[in-house]
Amino acid sequence: MWNIVGFPGETDKDFEELLSFVKEFRFERLGAFIFSREEGTSAYDFPQQIPVRIKKERLKELMLTQQSISKEINSSYVGKEVEVLVDEIQSGIPKIVIGRTKGDAPEIDGKVVIKGDKAKVGKFIKVKVTEASEYDLVGEIRK
Repeated sequence: MWNIVGFPGETDKDFEELLSFVKEFRFERLGAFIFSREEGTSAYDFPQQIPVRIKKERLKELMLTQQSISKEINSSYVGKEVEVLVDEIQSGIPKIVIGRTKGDAPEIDGKVVIKGDKAKVGKFIKVKVTEASEYDLVGEIRK
């Protein structure tokens, strides 16, 4: 889900309703950005423009709320096996494999960081999840 905060006329009540909605529906992934005035658009001259300070505060609060939800959801994968598409293999000792699950878009969503070197870029592998953060999973290649 994508959301704009600070659209002209957005009230405190509107924003609180958005937070309640996000808390209730617990999105696995949520993106948000601040409304910015763009010349030539209808919204450029809308009345009740929201101050930048308030837009930033709302964005921060929304994303902190989502981080908490995302961390809980990602933590539910710990101990489970997921299928991962390998995107890259980083050199070093040990080698680190970077990939993503079928639900993750490259360079947008979280990634899976994998310990092990038995993987090939562009191939799917089975990974046992051992750790989770707000955005990413960490795991080991299943044999």
